[in-house]
Amino acid sequence: MGERRIKSEQKCVYHVYTRIVHKRHLLADVQREVWVAALHRAARFSGVEVITYCAMETHAHILVRVDPAARECGDAELVARYAALYGRARAAWSRLNARELAEVLAGADQSRAQDLRERLWRRMGDISEFMRTLKQRYTKWFNHTYETAGTLWAERFGSVLVENDPSIVALVAAYIDLNPVRAGLADLPENYRWCGYAEALAGGEALRDALAGCFPGESDPRQALARYRLLMLGKGAARKRDGSGGRIDPQALATAIEAGGELEAHELLRLRVRFMTRGRALGSNRWMTEGAGAAALGTLRKPPGAVPVEAVSGFDVTVANARHARGGFEPPG
Repeated sequence: MGERRIKSEQKCVYHVYTRIVHKRHLLADVQREVWVAALHRAARFSGVEVITYCAMETHAHILVRVDPAARECGDAELVARYAALYGRARAAWSRLNARELAEVLAGADQSRAQDLRERLWRRMGDISEFMRTLKQRYTKWFNHTYETAGTLWAERFGSVLVENDPSIVALVAAYIDLNPVRAGLADLPENYRWCGYAEALAGGEALRDALAGCFPGESDPRQALARYRLLMLGKGAARKRDGSGGRIDPQALATAIEAGGELEAHELLRLRVRFMTRGRALGSNRWMTEGAGAAALGTLRKPPGAVPVEAVSGFDVTVANARHARGGFEPPG
């Protein structure tokens, strides 16, 4: 068996990625719409914040902020989260809809009520439970809709613990939102429907605010998103008045990928694939040697030996990547 999943007991950010079994293309247009809706429902239920995401046809990336304190919610919030996930339907495990759950929680049988509270609390404020909820809900919809059976997912999801620092979170978010550009599915991230940046531009307030939070010095979310676009696309990313400009040159992209990312800092940050995924934790050297990252890495049976094995300089921060102690999940591109 592989290493136990790395988690932090503090509020933390995770880059998680999962792929379809046998790399099958089971996330086509309609399916991706359903997957995104399931993502938001699962996040509301679990009490986690989605910062950005990208759904491809064979795999998906999500960047979320998870606070274990999300479990500490009262009955009204518990019912609201339950309703967000199950709607008006009765959950199979409880045989209750949201209205009936509220009645039980307020009823005379507090032994049953407390059992329900604890079962729900255990599913909140935890990255593993959030991903379990998302994957199970989407699988249930897919199997029912297409009259199939069995799992859709290749293996356990992969995850990287990310330092909860705005600059570092922005870098990982940019990597995720640029997935369709790297894959040649869009010339710009805003032209790919199923990513967090496109949703933010289309009016998704939660995504807009989450991405804007990566730039705390900007009071205007629109300006924050403009800075985020510059981070993703580098110099020349700003559009001209006629609407042209801001595109990634295909030849430059091909050259950058072929070079393995050994380019200028801004090119390395937005184009290097492996750096952002093939590790246990991503953050500053200090965070991984003294802070929450060190505490989380220390819980592994075989913590990575040399913590900062690779670094990227540029913008406001130097980022280091703690590799797996041994072989592990091979992330999708």
